[in-house]
Amino acid sequence: MDATGQYTIANLQVYMLRFIAGMSEDLGIDPTRLCMGLGFEVADLSNPDCRLSFRQASAMIRRAIELSPEQGLGLRIGTAETIASIGLVGYAMLTSPTFGDAIMLGMKMQNYTGALLDFDVEQNENSLTLYAISRFHEPDIEMFLVEEAFGSFPKVAQALVGEDFRFNSVELSYPRPAYAEKYEQFFKCPVLFGQKRNAVVCDASWLARPLATYDPLSNRQALEVLQMTVSQEDTGAEFIESIERIVRRDLRNPPTLGQVAAQLCMSDRTLRRRLAESGVSYQAVLDNIRHARALALLSTPRLSIEEIAYEVGFSDSHNFRRAFKRWTGHGPRESR
Repeated sequence: MDATGQYTIANLQVYMLRFIAGMSEDLGIDPTRLCMGLGFEVADLSNPDCRLSFRQASAMIRRAIELSPEQGLGLRIGTAETIASIGLVGYAMLTSPTFGDAIMLGMKMQNYTGALLDFDVEQNENSLTLYAISRFHEPDIEMFLVEEAFGSFPKVAQALVGEDFRFNSVELSYPRPAYAEKYEQFFKCPVLFGQKRNAVVCDASWLARPLATYDPLSNRQALEVLQMTVSQEDTGAEFIESIERIVRRDLRNPPTLGQVAAQLCMSDRTLRRRLAESGVSYQAVLDNIRHARALALLSTPRLSIEEIAYEVGFSDSHNFRRAFKRWTGHGPRESR
């Protein structure tokens, strides 16, 4: 990570960026302008081995937003994507036995789909909820990232189980935009803005739905190729991301190091050693997540400082203010 907490290592797949470049001419944008000076060219995005840093990817997205003549660019991009837009992971999902198997595979392999958000899943007897969580505090592109992700989700689901798939609801943390009717026309379900989270909800009954495209041999072959890719990639960032994902599941009551170790099927000592090898401590990982979440919540005016403190796992606002000043050099009110 650099001084701003962003990953500078080139570890992101470029599927979504390739799609943006491919659509840019339809939007009246010269695709070469999207990449100029960023250390890569449009042609590089067609290379299967191309990897970019989050900084490079976010800079290209920011340019696309600035140059685009239409509102809701993320939604336009996401709704035009298909299950093939996430590469081999999409094929492995298509050849899975059931919708539930495909979703869980997608969650497990999300780092290899080009996603710039983190996704988590929660299931109960009646519903399945998919959460989108920002890796870094990038408020100027967060709406684009959520629009792109949630816009693509129904297309992926419909490719798996048919055109009758629908979400029950969509929850978005940002205010209702001027073009909100585009959301309602596309999702065909209640869309709620100004919420505490970014999430989509569907019936749990979809999980058992068998896939017509299931093929055990093709699925096994796809998984073997994906596993080879995983083993060849640097696993250091993936290890930290696994810890972050566990912590984010209940940031109000963050797990202890021992509880994280148990979920990762390792001892406390092994987890500490692995963290030390990565050059971070568990407290630093926890602080980074709390910091990013607090910054995101501070952009929601209706939440008080006390409520934000609770959401990020502090028992009282005084401790939260002190921690926030340690992270940023100033108090939370100055960040609003």
